[in-house]
Amino acid sequence: MYSTAAVLLTLGMRAISPILVPVFFALFAFLIFAPLVRWLMRKGVPGKASVFLVIILFMFVFFGTAILFVSSLLQLSDRIPSYDVQLQSILNSISTYLPVSGESVESILRSIAAFAFSASAGIITGALNAGSTVVLIFITTTFLLLDAAGAPEKVQRGAENQPVHLSRFAELSRTVVNYMLLRTETNLAGGIGVAILLLIGGIDFAILWGLLFFLFGYIPYLGFYLAAIPPMLLGLFKYGPIGALGVLIAITIVNALVENVVFPSIAGKGLKLSPTLVFLSLFYWSYVLGTAGALIAVPLTIVVKIILESSEDTRLMAKLMESSGDRGQDEENAGKNVL
Repeated sequence: MYSTAAVLLTLGMRAISPILVPVFFALFAFLIFAPLVRWLMRKGVPGKASVFLVIILFMFVFFGTAILFVSSLLQLSDRIPSYDVQLQSILNSISTYLPVSGESVESILRSIAAFAFSASAGIITGALNAGSTVVLIFITTTFLLLDAAGAPEKVQRGAENQPVHLSRFAELSRTVVNYMLLRTETNLAGGIGVAILLLIGGIDFAILWGLLFFLFGYIPYLGFYLAAIPPMLLGLFKYGPIGALGVLIAITIVNALVENVVFPSIAGKGLKLSPTLVFLSLFYWSYVLGTAGALIAVPLTIVVKIILESSEDTRLMAKLMESSGDRGQDEENAGKNVL
C-alpha cells in the first residue's frame, strides 16, 4: 500500500513540477529570511516594518544574484569560441603523445569537458527557470513573511488544543531552518573564499565561479566536483596543467575548511540521515523536480523523514533513513531510559 502511494505521489509531483519548483524555492527562501523578521521584532522593530525591511533585503539578494548570474553567463558565452579553440589545441598536443589511441583519448576528453559544462549549465538553467517565475516566488515569500510576523500569537492560541501536533511542527521547522541557515552560511563562506582565491589567481569570471560554488554547495557530494570543473578548465587554458592543478588544490582547501570547520554537522551527523540516502535523494528529487530539485534534495528529504516520524505506522521507515551510528545511539539511549 505504501509503495503504491509513493509511486503515485512521485508521478503526481513530477507532473506538476513546474508549479512545485517555484513554490518550494519560495518556502526555502522564507525559511532563510524568516529568522531575520523575528530577530528584528525582538529588537523592538514593529512586525510590519520588520517584514518590509526583510523583503527589501530579499529583493536585493534575489535580483542582485540573478543579474550577476545572467551578465556573467552572457560574457562567458561570448568567449566560448575562443575557449573551444584553446581546448582543441590542448587536445591536439595531448594526442601527439598517444599516436595509436590519440583519437579516442581526444574524444573522451572532449566528452568529459562537454559533460561538465552541460551538467553545470543544466543545474543553473533549472535554478534560473525557477527564478523566471519571479513574481510567484516573490509574492509567495512576501505573504509567508507577513504571516511569520503574526505566527507567535497564532501558535500560542493553538498550543493548548493541539500540543502533540504543535511539537511535531516545531521540530520540523527547527530542523529544516537550522539546516538551511547552516548550509547557506557555509556555502556563503566557501563561495567568498573561492572567488577571492580565483581573483588572486587571475582566473576569468572568478565571481561567477564563487556564486557557482555557493549554489552547488546545496547539492550533496556531487556539487563540489561540478563547481570545480569549469574554473579548472579556465586555469588549464590560461596556465596549462599546473594552473588546473592549482585551481583544484585551492578549491579543495576551501571546501575542506568550510565542511570540516565551519559546518561540522554534516548530513550524516546532526541531521540523522544516512549518507547513502542523502546521495540517492539527489537523483530522486532531480527526477521529480528536474535539475533544480538537486539544490533542495536534502531539506526535502528531511521534511519527508520528519513526516514519517509523526506516525506510528511509518516510524520504522523513518528509522531506516538514519545512519547506523544514529540508530545505535538511539537504541543505547532507549536502553538507559529503561534501566
